[in-house]
Amino acid sequence: MMEKYDFIIFGGTGLQGRICARDLLESGYGVLLVGRDTSGIKNLLKNKRAGFLKVDLKNEKDVLKAIKNSQADIVVNCAELIFNVPIMRACLNAKKPLTDLGGLQHVTHEQFKLHDSFRKAGIACITGCGSTPGIASVMAAYAVEQLDSVETITLGFAWDSNIKKFVVPYSMQSIFEEFTEDPITFHNGKFVKENRAICQGIMNFKEIGKQTVYCIVHSEVYTFSKYFKNKGLKNIHYLAGFPEHSFKVIQSLIELRFNSDKKIEINGGKISPLDFTINALKKLKIPKGYKEVENIWVVAEGMKNNKKAKKEMNCIVKTIDGWEEAGSNVDTGRTISIISQMLKNKVINSKGVYAPEAVVPYRIFFKELAKRKMHIYLDGRKIN
Repeated sequence: MMEKYDFIIFGGTGLQGRICARDLLESGYGVLLVGRDTSGIKNLLKNKRAGFLKVDLKNEKDVLKAIKNSQADIVVNCAELIFNVPIMRACLNAKKPLTDLGGLQHVTHEQFKLHDSFRKAGIACITGCGSTPGIASVMAAYAVEQLDSVETITLGFAWDSNIKKFVVPYSMQSIFEEFTEDPITFHNGKFVKENRAICQGIMNFKEIGKQTVYCIVHSEVYTFSKYFKNKGLKNIHYLAGFPEHSFKVIQSLIELRFNSDKKIEINGGKISPLDFTINALKKLKIPKGYKEVENIWVVAEGMKNNKKAKKEMNCIVKTIDGWEEAGSNVDTGRTISIISQMLKNKVINSKGVYAPEAVVPYRIFFKELAKRKMHIYLDGRKIN
């Protein structure tokens, strides 16, 4: 039997897993990182509270065994979204609550089918605990509460860097899926598949300036329709903003089919262009002095005191000294750490499957973000 840990992190050796693990370790918890190798986590493993376990996530029996042997109170899933549902099934078997970074709408829909099973087991799964979904989700709940009714929510992110060189923004697999699947929006109370070719425009963002935005598939469209429909919500749109130097590279990779998961033979072995691309991009080094800024934003429009009203929220995230490798990704890995700690410490007591907007107490959450230099603005005024 291995040492008892407070948290077990699947995908613990990836970028978000490393960020989450560091935040948990610096908060004084014991963490077991699960991944494929230790090359990227050697500094983390110097901490006596940290451990490593190699597990094939495609083997659900090994995933379940790892959860049980870790004796962890909370399971944290920072792996790719294809593992969300299998890890949920393992948690049900082990009767352990978990958090994850969410998935696209079709994955989120499958996750919510397990709500009754989690509720009966007396445990929680909180899905979408990163930046967006995650921070954006809780901001939306706060904005909606400021209105008597809400008709339209528009949300998304925009980011830029001081050095105009390509650095992997976040999971390339997620990016490829977001930019190749037709986006689904919520129009007049119904889900509508949009024409990708016309879903773009230019917006002006705090700390970013003007940037082209693209309508992409995202899970908030599904979860907001679930939780805010009783407030009159009829329309939801998700818009992603990328700086031109980054978007051009992503577009070129897609046009050249580097996002294909069909395996081809190379040097006597078989590998998919997607896996090759992901592995190759991991070797890209961050330029010296490289810094990012991200704006996660939500605009809720509705009625207040019988008058039309609009509430705009922003979370501004910048590269933090000592966290340079993470760039603005600190808002994903550290956010799932915050929500996971809330689950462990019984700040969240709900049982079942939920998105953050339904169960995360926003005042405590915003306070924790501020401790990590992630600041929330309501109509231009800082509130944390």
